[in-house]
Amino acid sequence: MYYTYTHSTPEGDVFYVGKGKGQRVYSMSDRHYLWRERLKVAGGITMKIVNRFETEEEAFEDEKRLIAEYKDAGCDLVNLSDGGNGPNGAKQSPETIAKKSKAMRGYKYDVLTCPHCGTQGGATSIKRWHFDNCSGVRPQHKIRTTVFGDRIYLGKAHTKAEADAIANEFKDLVMLEASNMNNISIQEVAA
Repeated sequence: MYYTYTHSTPEGDVFYVGKGKGQRVYSMSDRHYLWRERLKVAGGITMKIVNRFETEEEAFEDEKRLIAEYKDAGCDLVNLSDGGNGPNGAKQSPETIAKKSKAMRGYKYDVLTCPHCGTQGGATSIKRWHFDNCSGVRPQHKIRTTVFGDRIYLGKAHTKAEADAIANEFKDLVMLEASNMNNISIQEVAA
């Protein structure tokens, strides 16, 4: 079931005429900036379903009629078209397509590389979608070692070999410090 509807200010001044089905009359999303500005200035909205139709074509025709009627009555509508199918299904001329194609030919987007996983992508998209959501190549292997009977956790490394090397280096450093402390203690006692 299709219908035509109006959006008005709380005082009753119609500022938009539309065609819809389902919950479209109540939807605040997918509205152009002029509609949003008028809503902000008005401080509220009154929604009214004007007529109901079995076919979309009938609803389009009624939308055209209502827009013309409200414009003739002096209403300041924010509608971008005179109703009907409007910009939906509109096709650009071959000249316009060629002009746009020529303007975009050779255009290169800035390319960024993710510091976590090395993925490359266009600057706008990778900043918007990838950086905050990247699960990337993160360290997976725990660095653990046992020194004097105590288990010590030192973080994570990217590879098992790297984790083992860091753990062994830490253990060797602690053992060297411990042996140096023992040598100092023994020398002080002997003196």
